[in-house]
Amino acid sequence: MTSSDARLHHILRHLVRRSFPKLLNRPVTISWGTPDALLYYTVEADRHSIDVHERLRGAPRLALEGGIVHELCHIEADINMGAYQRQLAWNRYAESRWARMREERATEQRLIDLGYGTHLLALIRFAHRLGYRFSRENGLLYAEIRRAIGIREYPKS
Repeated sequence: MTSSDARLHHILRHLVRRSFPKLLNRPVTISWGTPDALLYYTVEADRHSIDVHERLRGAPRLALEGGIVHELCHIEADINMGAYQRQLAWNRYAESRWARMREERATEQRLIDLGYGTHLLALIRFAHRLGYRFSRENGLLYAEIRRAIGIREYPKS
């Protein structure tokens, strides 16, 4: 395991202990290597895996935590469903833009409710520097997150 892999594992363990007690005894792994998304969550045989894009290697810890918490919120929501209900939800997510939008926005609201709004903002800022752009389909907009966590915009003088 390289030092950057150890960094991801350390962050994951810290976040699970701090905010996701239901995941403490579940197999959740994390590694570098998603080809498309910045972060991506998969499950196979009840083993949950978070993949982090290589472009996030230089991200500050706060930004990584924002992305990892987002994926942990997805995992927690999935384990709270039965197998049949979960399969229906995954099918809707895959087939419907509106279902994806609702799910991503609800996930980010849960992240904010857990106190990680500033972490999500850090991830978005870092991703913008890499050239990524986000829309409502990806989740809450930057201004919506700021409002939700109480950061006010002040007029420029």
